[in-house]
Amino acid sequence: MNYSAVKILVIDDESILLELLRRVLTRAGFAVDAVESAELGIKKIHNIPYDLILTDIKMPGMSGNEFFDYIKNNVDQSLPVIAMSGTPWLFENSSFDAVLSKPFSKEDLLRVVSQLV
Repeated sequence: MNYSAVKILVIDDESILLELLRRVLTRAGFAVDAVESAELGIKKIHNIPYDLILTDIKMPGMSGNEFFDYIKNNVDQSLPVIAMSGTPWLFENSSFDAVLSKPFSKEDLLRVVSQLV
């Protein structure tokens, strides 16, 4: 499948993980933007129509949960948002479209992303 038209925004305050996610998704053929905070993510989504967002949950400033609420209430309720967290049990009853438990494999990442785009 050709994913080059699929735009993904990745948000994580850990720059090494952010770069790794960007590389994996880009090599899989996705168009990827990566930012280190939810606040920067909000600026991006008002200028670029993304098809999917991956966000860390625990970040300085705005959390991934607060970012998710902002997206669903102010941008697009149907925009898929995947949470990434080292504490996935906190999201058993959440509204995220998917949750990836850190650490996760490249295969798990691509499987979940592919299911939602």
